[in-house]
Amino acid sequence: MTHRSSTHIARLPCTALFAILALTLLPIERSVSPDGPPPPLPQPTEAQLGVPAYPGAKYDAQMSGGMTQPDTYYWIFTTVDSIDKVVAFYKQKTGLTPRDLSGSYVFAVKKGESELFPDHGVMIEPNKMLPPPAKTVITVIKKK
Repeated sequence: MTHRSSTHIARLPCTALFAILALTLLPIERSVSPDGPPPPLPQPTEAQLGVPAYPGAKYDAQMSGGMTQPDTYYWIFTTVDSIDKVVAFYKQKTGLTPRDLSGSYVFAVKKGESELFPDHGVMIEPNKMLPPPAKTVITVIKKK
């Protein structure tokens, strides 16, 4: 068994950390199908998102379906734009200042029980896990 140090965990993208924490700390009521991955989550409207969609961002229905939990939506988008450009867009559109998590950013539209887990928010991070050309991953998090 390989031991992972906290420095390895610190290098994981925020989306991966959210998924790991959600899967290990939250009770999962959804049954896992032996037939394959969870179904894709249909593309949300801006009304459902509760924040503006980033212009030109590509929606990932399969990943969104896989990350969404019984009580929380995780809508995943990617863009070829830089993280700085995406952060500037959401600062301007929401009027909020994001929390900087070592190069990833969280806009807490509605705060939750934890600073890292807003009930409604936008997480912006550099793409470290999806194939190119995506440079930036945008995750809109919203309690159901």
